[in-house]
Amino acid sequence: MKIDLITPSYAPDFDRCKVLCESIETYVTGIENHFLVVDRQDRELFSPLESTRCSVVVKEEILPSWLHHLPWSRKWWLSERTIPVRGWILQQIVKLSVAEWSQADVFMFADSDVFFVRPFDARSTLKDDRVRLFRTPKKGEDHKDRRHKHWDHHAARLFSLQGNDHCKFDYISQLNTWRRDVLIKLLERIEESTGKPWKQALCNQLHFSEYVIYGVFVDRVLGTTDAGHYLDWSEICNCSWHQVIDGQQALNRFINRTLPNQSAVLVQSNLNAHPDTYSHMFHWSQISNP
Repeated sequence: MKIDLITPSYAPDFDRCKVLCESIETYVTGIENHFLVVDRQDRELFSPLESTRCSVVVKEEILPSWLHHLPWSRKWWLSERTIPVRGWILQQIVKLSVAEWSQADVFMFADSDVFFVRPFDARSTLKDDRVRLFRTPKKGEDHKDRRHKHWDHHAARLFSLQGNDHCKFDYISQLNTWRRDVLIKLLERIEESTGKPWKQALCNQLHFSEYVIYGVFVDRVLGTTDAGHYLDWSEICNCSWHQVIDGQQALNRFINRTLPNQSAVLVQSNLNAHPDTYSHMFHWSQISNP
């Protein structure tokens, strides 16, 4: 099975994305292509990151013509058919549209504030013909998070689910993997459910999570086995979500807690930690484990 790695990014995250690309060249095997998906205005900035495996894809060339990026605002897109679309929603639309412009069998996603710290073979997420689906019991703080409640309720409405079983699990992480054939079925199901083209249906939403939609569709609609997935609760990326990182020492402690089975680290861009403060740590020998 062919695997493509997908990274949406934009100019403010360029330095972080550069670290990601360098770490991919150093450590990552088992992928056919690495696609950086950026705004047209950022194309020239990101072009030096292209390589034999890495290509820059322009959002405006893969999105419908009725969506227009506002040149004076990175946070909003103007739509001729829906309400105005926030950049965060648009980024999820980009991920969900990947089957339209990539022919890989499997898509893996890494945000631009991720970087690899150890050798990683993307094919390790495959077991025979089955593909890893990250699913873990939801943490207490997530149950209290209003955003998670919105995401769960949206998935329930989309798939006409009853009860709260779908709210028990979290599908959000980094290096998540989707099957192309399942993604196509998911988008068809969204159109059946909403009676609208899927991009139009989702652009009209203020809150949803692409990972929750995909995870619930596999878990509760198709069934994990029939969907060609297997469940894995362990995170293969050490994510900074819910971590208190208020300085360099705290950042170092967080990175040094990366577990042996974790090949990558997410240092969220909203932590405002410049890559210069941690990029030197992306060599595995400098990561100490408890």
